Parts: sequence; C-alpha cells; structure tokens
Amino acid sequence: MRAAVIDRFGGPDEFRIVDDAPAPSAGAGEVVVRVSAAGVNPLDYKIRDGSSGMASRLRDEDFPLILGRECSGVITEVGEGVTDLAVGDRVFGMAPLDNKGQCYAELTALPADALARSPEGVEDTTLGGLSLVGLTAWVAVHDLAEVTGDDIVLVHGGGGGVGHLAVQLAAATGAQVYATASARNAERITAAGATHVDYGQEDFAQVTPRPTVIIDCVYFGTYEPSLDHLAEGGRLVLLPSLADLGPAKERGIEASIPTIAPDRERLDALASRVADGSLTLTVADALPLSEVARAHQILEDGHAPGKIVLAVAGE
Repeated sequence: MRAAVIDRFGGPDEFRIVDDAPAPSAGAGEVVVRVSAAGVNPLDYKIRDGSSGMASRLRDEDFPLILGRECSGVITEVGEGVTDLAVGDRVFGMAPLDNKGQCYAELTALPADALARSPEGVEDTTLGGLSLVGLTAWVAVHDLAEVTGDDIVLVHGGGGGVGHLAVQLAAATGAQVYATASARNAERITAAGATHVDYGQEDFAQVTPRPTVIIDCVYFGTYEPSLDHLAEGGRLVLLPSLADLGPAKERGIEASIPTIAPDRERLDALASRVADGSLTLTVADALPLSEVARAHQILEDGHAPGKIVLAVAGE
C-alpha cells in the first residue's frame, strides 16, 4: 500500500513516500480502514523528531515507521468479535496510546471501539482532523473543568485547534467566555460566542474579570500570571501534557491535564455537533499525502489558522 514513512528520527525531510508498505489485516476487535483523511498533530512531529516519550519506546524493528494517530475513511475488513461496525461503513476516530496508529497510509488497522460512524453531510477532511483535538477539548471543558452556565471561562490560545473547540464547547454551556488569540483570530473567536482578547495588545489580567475556569492551551508565558488571575476556588486545566502542576498545587489550586482515549460516545457527541453546525473545526489546509513534509513544517511553524489534514484517498 501507499504510505509516508520515516527511516530514522529527524526533520520533515526524513519523510519518503512508498508504494509497497505492508498492508494491515484486522485482528480480534479491530477493523481495517481505507483512509480518506489523516489529521496532523504536534504529537506526530514529536515522534518524528524523537522528542516524544512515545518515540523512546520505538525500536529498530519499528522502522520504516508510519506516523499518524487519527483518520477518517471506510471500513474494508472487520476482525473477529466486531459486531457493531461493518464493511462499507464510513468511520472516523483515533488510535489509543497502545496502538501504533499508522494513519499516514492508504490502510490502517484500528480498534473498532476507537471509531464512530461518520455523520451524513460532514466531509472526511473535517472528520479526519476532529478526534484528537475534539476529545482533548471535550475532556478539558466537560470532564475536568466541568464548565456550567454560571462560570466565567478564560481560554488561552483560543485560535488554536484545541482552544477554538474549547471556546465553542464552553460557550455552548451558557458560560461567559473570554479567549486570548492573535488579532487575525478575532472574528473566529467572536463567532464562537466569546470575547476576543488580543494578547499582542492587551494584558488579559487587566481586561477580563477573574475567571472561575482557565483552560490554558498556551502554557509558556501564561501559566504563572493565570495563577494570580484565577478566582478563588477556580479550576485550571493545562496543556501540554508535560505541564508542571506543582506551582498550582502549592497554592491550593485545582489543576489538571487532559488525558484522552478514543471513546465512541464522545466521538458521537462531537460529530453530531459538527453535523448540526453548533461546533466548527477549522481546516486550515488539506494537503496530499505526498506533501506530508510540508504539512509537518507548517505545523511546527505554529501559525496555521486551524487544523492541518492529509488527504490520502485518491493519491
């Protein structure tokens, strides 16, 4: 099958496209998906360059390595014990941490319970990039921060992938939401139901009321000031996964980091909101698989106004 592979850790130029990668088969509890679109995420390039903890668990026999942890597509094979999905079903989802993922390829084998059926009317390019950021935002807003209509919420990085979804999910509860983002994201933030705070021109602590919830998708440069600004008894949710909770805990602040796993119930909830228009995932670019190196470079540069997706089908 066609796939993007790397032979060693390094920069985006380590990618090469092959046409003879071994095609997967469905094991017990798994399905094989013909990939239509694969989301590109920071974890992907941190595995590619060797900086992720997941990269440290890889061995020589794992190379050539196929990256990619989320996708959308059509089921071509169903493994033993799978009764709730069938060949021909359109699905989307993401690999659990104990699964290699390998979504930068024409075919990938994933656990059936890590996938949900794709709703009618939603493009595969959108669904291919929804799972990881969507589940992270859902866990942050609903499971950890437990946002309600009585809260004042501040989202740092409201223009990013997770942040923009967190803004929308928080606003949907009826909460009063503020979001820091660059000036170019002002319209998107306002359309999502929040008050935009231009971090280049404004000090969030001076222009927003003390929030009961802060969801910090930036961390560097925002964490310490947020501890001073958070209302007494407030909740703090931090990204990235390696964030240090120590300073918050020392001050008695309830702080947490999202841990996500594919969950069909939450995937269904996200997809239904995208389908009815109440949740929007901005796809900044859908590049062909052959341009995977460019996709990684755009992501690492950090200025994409939305999700980067690889369009695998038809390559």
